[in-house]
Amino acid sequence: MPPISSLAGILDSPVASSNGSTVVGGGGTLPDISLGSLGSSFHSADDGEYDDGGMGTPRNDKAQRRKDTSFTPLSSQTPASALVAVSPPTSVRRTSSQSALDQGAPRRSRYMRSSNAKAKNNDSGSDSDGDALAPQYGGDTVDSDEDGVLGSLSVNVTHRRAAQLRASGTSYAGGPSKRSGRHSVAANPTSNQMTLREQEQNVDALQKENFNLQLENHFLKERLASMAPDHIEAALKENVKLKIEILNLGKELKKCKRLLMQQDRDLAAAAREGKSVRSRDAESRELEALYRQEKEKRDALEEEIERLRDLQSDKASNLEDDLDQARGQLEDQAEEMAKLQDAHDRAQDELDQLREQQRDLGESVGVSKGRESRQVQRLEQEVDELKAEIEQLLQGHAELEVLEEQNNQLRDKYAAAQIDLDRHDEEIEELNNEIDLKVQEHEKEIQQVEAEWRDEVLETRAHVDELKDVLQEREQDLEEARKAFIEREEELIIARDRIGELEAVQGETHDRLEETLRNIEMDNAEKDGDLIAANREVESLGQRVYDLEEMIDELRGQENDLNIELQRADEEKAHFVDLVAALKEARRKAQDERDDEAVKLRREEDAHDADREAWENERATEAEQHRRALASRDQVNERLTTELEAARDRVAMRDRDLASVQNALRGVEDERRKLGDEQSSGRQSLELEIQRLHRDFTRCEDELDRAREELRDREQALHDRDLELAELMDKHRDLEGKLVTERQGRLNISDKLDAKTKEVRHHEREAANLRERLEDLEPLLTETQNSRFQMQKESDRQRQERTDLLLRVFKDVNRFLGVTAEDNVTPANFGVFRDTLIQRLRSISGARSDFDKRIKETEVRMEQKMAGLKRQLDAKWRALDAFESSVKKLELTRSQWRSRLSLKDGELDAFKARNAELQAQLSAVRASGGAESSSHIRSLIERAQMAEKRSATSAQSIAQLEARIAELQSRAGVAETKWEARVKEYEARLRQAGEKVKAEKQGGKERAHQLEAQVRELERLLAVTQKNNKRAEGVVANAAHLMDN
Repeated sequence: MPPISSLAGILDSPVASSNGSTVVGGGGTLPDISLGSLGSSFHSADDGEYDDGGMGTPRNDKAQRRKDTSFTPLSSQTPASALVAVSPPTSVRRTSSQSALDQGAPRRSRYMRSSNAKAKNNDSGSDSDGDALAPQYGGDTVDSDEDGVLGSLSVNVTHRRAAQLRASGTSYAGGPSKRSGRHSVAANPTSNQMTLREQEQNVDALQKENFNLQLENHFLKERLASMAPDHIEAALKENVKLKIEILNLGKELKKCKRLLMQQDRDLAAAAREGKSVRSRDAESRELEALYRQEKEKRDALEEEIERLRDLQSDKASNLEDDLDQARGQLEDQAEEMAKLQDAHDRAQDELDQLREQQRDLGESVGVSKGRESRQVQRLEQEVDELKAEIEQLLQGHAELEVLEEQNNQLRDKYAAAQIDLDRHDEEIEELNNEIDLKVQEHEKEIQQVEAEWRDEVLETRAHVDELKDVLQEREQDLEEARKAFIEREEELIIARDRIGELEAVQGETHDRLEETLRNIEMDNAEKDGDLIAANREVESLGQRVYDLEEMIDELRGQENDLNIELQRADEEKAHFVDLVAALKEARRKAQDERDDEAVKLRREEDAHDADREAWENERATEAEQHRRALASRDQVNERLTTELEAARDRVAMRDRDLASVQNALRGVEDERRKLGDEQSSGRQSLELEIQRLHRDFTRCEDELDRAREELRDREQALHDRDLELAELMDKHRDLEGKLVTERQGRLNISDKLDAKTKEVRHHEREAANLRERLEDLEPLLTETQNSRFQMQKESDRQRQERTDLLLRVFKDVNRFLGVTAEDNVTPANFGVFRDTLIQRLRSISGARSDFDKRIKETEVRMEQKMAGLKRQLDAKWRALDAFESSVKKLELTRSQWRSRLSLKDGELDAFKARNAELQAQLSAVRASGGAESSSHIRSLIERAQMAEKRSATSAQSIAQLEARIAELQSRAGVAETKWEARVKEYEARLRQAGEKVKAEKQGGKERAHQLEAQVRELERLLAVTQKNNKRAEGVVANAAHLMDN
């Protein structure tokens, strides 16, 4: 608080002439300075009634408060910060070199310090010209005896008070001075002087008020001294706990990163395993689910870290505000002590002046005795009167001795304060030197950090560019390898299918060839037999008739057999018809099951949609509750801020009242010798007031405890709300996990539905095949009734087809192996043909094994490339972690420099306050006009000028440091945004790669399903062909038997 030497607080207090004020000469009034009026000034402008919720609007009507004439104690609604906003004892006040606080402790904001310093400078500047403006007070240059001591007192009137006085027409006895806010209270020459009784009452009231203020100040100092270390220790413990929590969360985040990397490796390994498509799909789904869960955990941990950082910053700001309040209170207490010392010095000077006047009066009496003998008797009477007055003065000699002892004590204190002031000047010089050295060191460190950071950023950028290029190359290589691998896999599948087909065709062809050779031999033998029989028929016609009759009988038997076979074929046809009906029924059931599954799936989707909507509504309500809690918390903070401002206003009013009391004491010190008769009654009233102040102080302590309990309850409520929010976040994560599992189940159900539909289609294809088989059986049954010539033609056609098939197979094998035109000639010998075909099929199997080896080698190379890419990615992640650690170190150094800067700001404010005090002392000494202290005044002026220069240099250095720190912050912010953009780009690339992998997996699945369908179709065709071959062989055998017969 700036030093104030006016009676502005007394002008704001109640008036008591007929209603409590005292009349001053010239029609002016001296305001009431009783305990009731001063106690009423302790209430702030915001002191009013609050509503039940504690958030009501305080009443700001100062006019009604000025009308109150009695003392009103502090009510239960007095803000809790009103008793805290006082200064600790002088034993707690230390310099920056002896401060017990940690350098990393939060400091007061620069805006508050600068505003307080400006206020101090303005007030000190307004007080420094007191001796130059003294003749303007009251309109007279010299104060007369009729004006009294109060004629030279100055009143600091606020602008609002001055406006009210101008509006009401009330004028001061001296009028306003040229300086803003200064008015004199000098009396008119024509006004009456105060009586001794009134002056004695005023002196008693001032003594009581001074003692009450000293007592209250002492108790509040003890209270603050007992409170401040506990608060600081608790804040430090809480800060350490928050740092430990942040470190633990960082470790968990690193573990999650390692798990994600391990899961990426597991995904790559799972992608390499191609033994079973279905098992690979299941494992890939599980790995994807684990990846999503770990990613969600990582996001949750990052959000928790951000929340803890915000909480730590909020608590740090709260602790900084508390420390700022404590420092402000310390500064206020030091200023109060300086004011009391100044008041004592002025009282001592007035006592010396009174003694000199007494000596001058005695000398004038001696001179008048020597010069005028005619007035000896009158002078003797005057001497007798003077002796009577001396006797009366001797009665108050004890009080003068007490005052002299107090004066000696104050002189000792003044000498000690002078020594302390010299020591502080030395400390200020040392601190200035330390500030210069630290500024130079800080500049060097900043330059070093900038160079290191710039080099690291350049290296990191080059490294990141290299990584981008390598990653793009790797991605291209990987994409090409994947394409080649897919092509090779398709070729391998096609080759395997062709090899299987060729093997099957080879077996069938070999069997058919053997059967054809046997049939040809049999046909040749039959033809020879036919020729012999024809010759015999020519020789014996009679025997032929007999044979024809036997043949007719046999043909009738064969006809009966054929009829039986036809009946069997009809039965098989009926059986196949029943089978087709059963398949249709199975298809219908499958379609019904599919419809049921689809209905269930739609129901589950509707249920999931309803659950999701309910969960979203619940989350919205929880978010609204959280916002309301934050709003209530902000309102509580605003209310506490208003209470703090009210407490500061209250302290300011108390300072003004104390200054007014000191000025009033300086004005009535010459009348204290006449107040010995009523001193006993004053002491009794003082004891009563002390008891009442004790009760008020205990009640204020109880109110402070209640306010602290309310604050603790609010903090506990906020903690409970934070816990509820954490539980709601856990529920949110559980619901998301359930939603993921439900989606996975939905995918499984869709897969099952696809499998069912595929089975239904397979059954339909089988039914169509059965129909085709029935259609094929009917012509086969009719073919048995054809003649032997048709059977021969059929056998020739089949023989030709087999030959063509073997030639086609031979050509396809040659084309597949890339045989030259010379080796592509078909051998005429069947044995050579068979050996050549077997040899080339073996070469196909060798090529297949070579192809498998190449595929394995390609897979090994791809694994090595993926491992190299992962190692490079790990190295990049480590580089990113190192950069983050360097950024954190830079932030730590920045916070340390901020704390040092705030410490220097506090010291600069203290120096400015001391400078203001010295200027106030200089103005007081100039007003007294003593010639003996001119050298001391010059030294004080020089010291004040030196302190101003140092403060200016310190302010310049602080501004430079702030500019550099802001530049570093902007650079760090730009670097952080760049790194965040790059990390997001990498994450987008990873997501794209994951999507590509998923697409490739889905394509592989579809390709596998297609290949399985092709295999099943080929197996079916093979079975049909085998059955047709068997039937043809049976027909050929029957025909051969008939020809033999």
